[in-house]
Amino acid sequence: MNKPKATELNFLFHFWIFLTIGSILPMHGQLVHQQNLVVELDTLLHQLHVQQNIQIQNTSNVKLDSIYLNDWGNAYSSTDSPLAQRLIEEYNRSFYLSNASKRGFTKLNKITAKESVVSWSRPVDQIDQIVVRLNQPLGVGEKTSIDINYTVQLPDAKFTGYGIVEDNEYFLENFFISLGWHHNDAWKVMSQLDLEDSPHQSGELKIELILNKSFSVATNLNFSKETTQAEKKHYFFEGTHPNQLMFHIEKNTSYKAFLHGKNMVFSNLKAEGLGYQDQQKSLQKIIDFVAQTIGTTVDNNILFSQEKYDKRPFYGFTLIPSIFKPFSPLFEFEIKALNTYLYSYIAKNFSLHPREDYWLIGGLHSYLMMHFVNTYYPNEKLFGLILRQPLARFLLNKYQFTHLTFDQTFLLFHEFTLRRNLQQPLFSPKERLIKYNEQIGNPSQMGVVLNYLINYNQIKLDKLLNEISTTNVSGEQLKTIVKNQLNASESSDFISYMEKRNTVDFYYSFFEKNATSIEFSVSEKNKWQLPFSVGWMRNDTMFKTEHFTAKDINTKIKRPIDDAEYLIINPVVKLPEFNPRNNYKKTNNRGKTPRFTFIKDIENPQYQQFFYNPRVNFNIYDGLTLGMRLNNLTVQRNPFNFTIEPFFATAEKTLVGNYAAAYNLFDEQSNYFLKNFQITGSSFHYDESLRYNLIRASINVYKRDANLRSNKRELLRLFWQYVHREQNENTDIQPNYNLGGLTYVYSNKGALDHFTLRNQLEGTTEFGKLNFTLDYRHLTSRGRQLSLRLFAGKFLWRNNLNTQYFDYSMDRPTDYLFQYNYLGRSESTGIYSQQFIPAEGGFKYQFDQRFIDDFIFTVNASMGLWKWIEVYGDIGWVNTRAATVKNYFDTGIRLNLLPDFLEFYFPIYNSDGLQIDRNAYNQQIRFLLTIEPKALNQLFSRKWF
Repeated sequence: MNKPKATELNFLFHFWIFLTIGSILPMHGQLVHQQNLVVELDTLLHQLHVQQNIQIQNTSNVKLDSIYLNDWGNAYSSTDSPLAQRLIEEYNRSFYLSNASKRGFTKLNKITAKESVVSWSRPVDQIDQIVVRLNQPLGVGEKTSIDINYTVQLPDAKFTGYGIVEDNEYFLENFFISLGWHHNDAWKVMSQLDLEDSPHQSGELKIELILNKSFSVATNLNFSKETTQAEKKHYFFEGTHPNQLMFHIEKNTSYKAFLHGKNMVFSNLKAEGLGYQDQQKSLQKIIDFVAQTIGTTVDNNILFSQEKYDKRPFYGFTLIPSIFKPFSPLFEFEIKALNTYLYSYIAKNFSLHPREDYWLIGGLHSYLMMHFVNTYYPNEKLFGLILRQPLARFLLNKYQFTHLTFDQTFLLFHEFTLRRNLQQPLFSPKERLIKYNEQIGNPSQMGVVLNYLINYNQIKLDKLLNEISTTNVSGEQLKTIVKNQLNASESSDFISYMEKRNTVDFYYSFFEKNATSIEFSVSEKNKWQLPFSVGWMRNDTMFKTEHFTAKDINTKIKRPIDDAEYLIINPVVKLPEFNPRNNYKKTNNRGKTPRFTFIKDIENPQYQQFFYNPRVNFNIYDGLTLGMRLNNLTVQRNPFNFTIEPFFATAEKTLVGNYAAAYNLFDEQSNYFLKNFQITGSSFHYDESLRYNLIRASINVYKRDANLRSNKRELLRLFWQYVHREQNENTDIQPNYNLGGLTYVYSNKGALDHFTLRNQLEGTTEFGKLNFTLDYRHLTSRGRQLSLRLFAGKFLWRNNLNTQYFDYSMDRPTDYLFQYNYLGRSESTGIYSQQFIPAEGGFKYQFDQRFIDDFIFTVNASMGLWKWIEVYGDIGWVNTRAATVKNYFDTGIRLNLLPDFLEFYFPIYNSDGLQIDRNAYNQQIRFLLTIEPKALNQLFSRKWF
């Protein structure tokens, strides 16, 4: 009998692969495929030259006229791509402003199907997709072969973390063309959005990677062999197509190699203080833990990459600066490794839609992180090793955050969004989530929900995952499986909870105590029937816990009191609640004990919390003001907030300060998401030895778009204000006044286009005014900012006013509403008089005719010249009752170092002539300075919310 030839063996091998995959994977995506790639890296041009073959068998129920291919490398080719727009939405302007040579693209040289040239195109709005039109439809059960020759110009890694890290280092992911995802007889087309996902068909993959001899590579594919030809190394890899196909190419590899069964494990995770054997044991523990919990094993090499971890870090570690080294090296290494491993493992082992099913992908990730910590580090605290120091323990022991365990951080992450009414339904597709919810909020919430359901025996995780993996469901079918399990356990209300924005809020609707027993009833504000538990606490120790079913909601329950000091709803296994403070009930019916702490803390429902901390402020009349801030503002916002800030004014040698109180009503189902009632007051000096006292009350209604990723906001404010001022005998300024008003604001503040429209009606018996302000800015692709501001104001009535104090100002408003942060509000000369506030006329030059008592219309414009250097121009028409309409203009240079926070204005030419050659020119320079911490915080948090 003749032995089969090598070519025959190769054919039989491929035929066996097709039969095997075809019998196993029809439900995965209804297309069976195998890909073979020959890839050569050009390190001079930073390009990949690729020859690719894709063999496809149509195992769906429909014939195919076209084949969809993912070409995510081409997402970098334009600032109009979905990827570019996504980055801009999150205030990442680096890609938009970059030089075209730093971006990437894919150049398609040739596409053939069965050796015949075929036509192809890119959808207009999805340039990272390729639609290949077959010359003949691919019938059910038929096969075809597509060959593609293309070049990928790699982008700078600073945009997304992938591409050219530096001249001799490349981190590659999703730069090769892949077969699109065909599921339920339809193409699931998704663009690159830097969401750490990749929709493609599962199948066999073989890659020959050609590198210069001096380079090495780490990958999550299996190594087959290596050959050397001339100055090139040829690496051969194979395996099933991972969800994230990664190649880290370096001159000197940063990876250590470990062995796990038949698979290699490569890691370059930072492991300070850990030896090779310790890392080996930790990685082994993590891989085994996940396999035992989920029940599936890996079939490819495993890559633990620090670069991947940095893309999606474990945010529990980011709460505390690493300089304090609060965690043991072993714990930190294992958490980072597990966090990184789970993202790729879950996606690869379950045929889930990476975006529609993100609620389960992200939730399972968070739950497994919680489960791992509870299994191996049950007593690990967020502040870990810090609290082992006697001094730190003495100073911090009263703070609730120091007692926070790692599993509780997931609860805290989601409660943070609940208190801002920024939560989104758990079933929301991944691409519709705001950045915070996508990376932190929603995965944390679903992880906590899974933990709750599992602990209350409402769902069987092993049964759920087995059914998902064997049936390969996604989308609505996946939700149906979960619904069926919950219906069987009489917890169907959890589905409504996951579909809606409504928060959970358990509370005691009835509570009565006698000598030996206590009777209570637990309810839920949204009338949901959910299981719960009640714990008995004494001396800060939980000594008894009883579980109740969903049917026990709203039912009167009588139990022995057992000398408990508190009865607590869900004391251990919790759900994120809008108001967990009402979960605690003191059995003696007295109020909660007050607790004063030095800095802000997370919420402790057992106490009435107050925080105090030192404050420093400054204006030239009060001098340096030193004082204390007392408030009840926890990390999680409360409906009622107050702040009291008494200061000692070093210049006036007296007390000054301010206070504020607000009550917030959140509406979870309406675009009018917040109604706010606020009262504020302050007492400082507005001139030397002259004090003012201010009281302001307002009702505010806030509106936003149903799409929380939108920056559109609206505000309607009704306000009243009373000002009492000590009178300066040398002026005719009216000392005291009342006024009221109505304000409407519309804003859409994006990274490229910033638009604000503000209308305000205000008046007293002495005068009435109507103001209109429009502010528009645009950032061009060359980095130049164009700004345009319009202001129009008109006195509607003016009765017996013998002062200019309430008049419009060309350049420096008198600020009779005391809403601007002037360093020296009454100054007319000197450096403090040069502070610029972009309000009313908005002129930078101080004209002699400053005040307008009838009508004003001004236009303020600026345009970028180079980086933060801009040219500005102002023009205005004003009318006073004593004169006809006059026209003014001014021009100059603006140093826009930090927009809205630090700017300088240098006048050049205006209605008074050339300014640059005049004496005392330095007195004409204006500056804008914002030092309020709250305003500065918005500058850094805007990309998350």
